[in-house]
Amino acid sequence: MIRRDRELLARLSAVNTHLGEAVVELLHRQDGGQLPADGLRLLGKHLQELTTDLIARADELDAIEGEPHVPRLH
Repeated sequence: MIRRDRELLARLSAVNTHLGEAVVELLHRQDGGQLPADGLRLLGKHLQELTTDLIARADELDAIEGEPHVPRLH
């Protein structure tokens, strides 16, 4: 596995490790039961950046292999 892939997986692992903490923090910052928009936005931005990088890497690997693979999520 190349260094870039290891770094990508390390980022994914960090998100996995800290996602529960982020959710608890959002729950504690509720105002009258409403979640804080800034916290949701920040979490969404982090997840979106990671998702974009994961998909981009998959696309790169598909290009190397010559044909895209259809993802199966089960």
